[in-house]
Amino acid sequence: MYVYLSKILPLFVMPVSVVMILLLVGLFLMLKGARKSATSLVVIAAALLWLASTPFVADTLYRALEARYRPVPLGDVPASDCIVVLGGAVEPAVWPRVDIELNEAVDRVYKAAQLAREGRGRFVIVSGGNQPWSASPWAEAEVIRDLLVEWGVRADAIFLEGSSRNTRENALYSKNLLDSIHCNSTLLVTSAAHMPRAVAAFQSAGVDVVPVSTDVRVVDGGRLSVAMLLPDARALAMTSEAIREWIGRMFYQFQGWN
Repeated sequence: MYVYLSKILPLFVMPVSVVMILLLVGLFLMLKGARKSATSLVVIAAALLWLASTPFVADTLYRALEARYRPVPLGDVPASDCIVVLGGAVEPAVWPRVDIELNEAVDRVYKAAQLAREGRGRFVIVSGGNQPWSASPWAEAEVIRDLLVEWGVRADAIFLEGSSRNTRENALYSKNLLDSIHCNSTLLVTSAAHMPRAVAAFQSAGVDVVPVSTDVRVVDGGRLSVAMLLPDARALAMTSEAIREWIGRMFYQFQGWN
């Protein structure tokens, strides 16, 4: 039940959901004859949707998440016993797909492969299971393993943790695996925006990690321009992702998982 709630409840504060709620309330007020109040809610909904859809707002929210753990050059990453890479980066080749589906976070997998090939860790632990509603017969960790092997990582150096469904479980279940193979130093690989919550979860689970951030979404694009204030579907998606991550961080802090 917790997994369902943790995934569903944040949807109610996403920009599109808030806009829909405002519009429904406005429609109700309109039917009740409160035209002035209804019009105000429609205007607020439109303004909120516009703001959330601008690259300026999306970049501002995302940049704040990514600022804490900046990526470092490969040569500056210390050698460690283990590399832990978190899931959320790929989907299996389920019909009608014939290949693994890669999303923007696949940088995590590529970075882990780089680190392994450069000898920055003796073992790679892939942490990522499926959500209860997933139709995939394979845990994401299994799919990532295949991609790592394709990118030059030895199969016998990869250990799978395919039961976790969120960042907290990534940390708890990975710790058990880290202890079993006697890893005394660990590199943690995940997206820059997700790294603060991931580091906090692993530290709460008793695992000291060296963060290796990747998948940076916001780069310096120069001064503010008109284009940064124009609505864009990708910006709306980024704003929603950033809000979801901020909510996750606050929830983890509330639970003491930091």
